[in-house]
Amino acid sequence: MRVVLLFVLYCFSFVVSADRLSDSNQLFDYAETAFPQFFSPAGGSTYEIDDYLVRHYPDTDNYVGIKADEVFVYGDIFNGLLKVGNIADFIELEPDYDEILAELYASGTSDVQVRGVGTVLIILADDLQGSRHQRFIIELASGQTLLIAHNIDLAPKINVLSLGDAIEFFGEYEWNEQGWVIHWTHYDPAGKHEDGWVLHDT
Repeated sequence: MRVVLLFVLYCFSFVVSADRLSDSNQLFDYAETAFPQFFSPAGGSTYEIDDYLVRHYPDTDNYVGIKADEVFVYGDIFNGLLKVGNIADFIELEPDYDEILAELYASGTSDVQVRGVGTVLIILADDLQGSRHQRFIIELASGQTLLIAHNIDLAPKINVLSLGDAIEFFGEYEWNEQGWVIHWTHYDPAGKHEDGWVLHDT
């Protein structure tokens, strides 16, 4: 198996999903910090082999690999291939924000503090009735759309906003018949509500 792993590691690399790669690299970084006697030198490249994401450590000739959510190590000291647990046993995984938002929409749930990332799909006129709000619709990676109602009396307006711009947000989700709205993307001067934010082109 080692010969095959070495050949594939040094000859091929593949594009994998950003979330899966991020989780894997976070796990590999943890392994290097927690167990340098097994996994050095740190900071090597991550490769895909079949259904595994793998990092090789030439100083110790050991490997760490992830298949789905399972974590494996490989090397003479481990008597070959050894499953050591799941990713969540070692690191805290980033939530799937799109999945959380989809569940809130499907259930008609409101008043939940959420986070997400999308791209600007439609720019609407500012709402100047009462508290002023900058309004725009973003599209999530899942394809679902979301209206951002950003209070510009309590937070700076995004002055240069264009279609296709990246938006990251943290605010309160509100369900309505047209879909979903995010507001409270600002600090609360009364200190009674969790502060929110909008990041543009992050």
